Amino acid sequence: MTKSAKPLSLRQSGDGGWEVENIPGNWIKCKNEEDAKILSNYPIVLKESFKVLLPNEEVAEKLDRTAEKMEQYNMSVGARYLRARAEKAKGKDS
Repeated sequence: MTKSAKPLSLRQSGDGGWEVENIPGNWIKCKNEEDAKILSNYPIVLKESFKVLLPNEEVAEKLDRTAEKMEQYNMSVGARYLRARAEKAKGKDS
């Protein structure tokens, strides 16, 4: 049995902003709650891309959207990986 993916931790800061914990003890300040939720769901979106039959445009769209947000918050390594998965989900082997 495989472990289910869990979202990254979210919290609301004292000033009302939103933060995501990408690695233990490292919180990334987000512009809004929507961005924080997209970043937080990164592990779930990634795992979903391995659980569905590819190609799958819906999964590709989720991967691309999450990668775009990750790039905005300087999470480029994860973003590149998601972009590669998105290409596979689109039926392209790059």
